[in-house]
Amino acid sequence: MPQRWSQRPEGSNWGDFGPDDQLGRLNLLTPERVRTAAREIREGITFCLSLPLDRPGGSVLSPSRYPPVLRPTLRNGRPRMNYRVADDNPNATDLICDDAAVLHTQFSTHWDAFSHVGFMFDADGDGVPEGRYYNGFRAGEDIVGPADPGEAGATGVFEAKSTSSAGALGIEGMAANGVQGRAFLSTSTATATNAAWSSATTRSWGPSSGTRSRSRPATWSASTPATPICCCAITARSITSLRTTAAPSSTGATGASCNGSPTAAFLR
Repeated sequence: MPQRWSQRPEGSNWGDFGPDDQLGRLNLLTPERVRTAAREIREGITFCLSLPLDRPGGSVLSPSRYPPVLRPTLRNGRPRMNYRVADDNPNATDLICDDAAVLHTQFSTHWDAFSHVGFMFDADGDGVPEGRYYNGFRAGEDIVGPADPGEAGATGVFEAKSTSSAGALGIEGMAANGVQGRAFLSTSTATATNAAWSSATTRSWGPSSGTRSRSRPATWSASTPATPICCCAITARSITSLRTTAAPSSTGATGASCNGSPTAAFLR
């Protein structure tokens, strides 16, 4: 496929991994680098890096996102929660629980796909900014969704059908490739804001195009007292390997809740 742009954002890596690439700098996580990271394993300790799916609770942090809703599925017109299969087959002894979930994929701890945030940019060089995402993928063509508010939102009464999709840059690409980087885990008494900068002079948002980074604040202090927290930061000086098995909520999703699956597989 021909290149989707004639000019790319300054400092980005559009095209560096090919015109159709959807992984960005995840391409740098080669088998060789994974093997190198694995050699640093000492204790073999695993631990969760995500919040429960219903945390932080409420919708104060993001009014458009809500905690997950769980409901049992139906079987033969009856709720399938502690469902007695013997009611259908007298010879059966099984009890069955089966859930359906309404999930705002970015309510709790989550991975953002490249289709989560784009921006208006003149990628064609014709002086007209258009909605573009990583590597020039287009809003309204590669990443699509409804204009009708009645086909958006997941509260109240709505038809159970999908109305949006990332035909490119969906979270399933990252899930299939795997997200394994080198990082360190720091437990400190710094504030959440300060701890996120704990060893880096710059911070980038994930393995992205390189256009979203900033310098560490001059007021940063690792000794600022506050509530103890756990923070994982990916930096050039990292000493631990981070692995996640986070799966997409569905193909074409722009984000995926981690569902407790990200783990740091080892610490030195």
